[in-house]
Amino acid sequence: MYKLIVFIVLVGLCSAANFICTPEMKKNKNCTKEHNPVCGIKIDSAKNYKYSSIKSTYSNKCLACAEKSVEFYAEGSCESYHKSAYFCHPSAYLLQACTLENFPVCGLFDDSVSCKKAPCGQSYSNKCLACTNQQVSYFLPGNCDEQQFYQP
Repeated sequence: MYKLIVFIVLVGLCSAANFICTPEMKKNKNCTKEHNPVCGIKIDSAKNYKYSSIKSTYSNKCLACAEKSVEFYAEGSCESYHKSAYFCHPSAYLLQACTLENFPVCGLFDDSVSCKKAPCGQSYSNKCLACTNQQVSYFLPGNCDEQQFYQP
């Protein structure tokens, strides 16, 4: 029981690794050439979802956010994530209602959450419910116990 409480406290103190491109960042046209790769995520404006699998790697967050269609970014190159990863928008946890559809996903936490075993995540009945958990950075189709998901 003590281990479970420690795990819940650790999860509660960590934040997701997805960051919104601020209006100031979107206006910046003078980016440095530093190499600190990020995965820039684009949201399909026609669908108005709070998650996306449309992504591209950029040398740094400035270059990613300067790209008109990038709304937010995750630390690390896109290639370091599973090819089926869908990223949760940083504000998705504010959604107040989700449907009850049952399309299981595995919501994965960022590296700041320490887990004793893989996968470092939790199964949810659908993508909306996964993204309403502020600690979920991205999700993969299927339940977390389906081990083939965890190879980039």
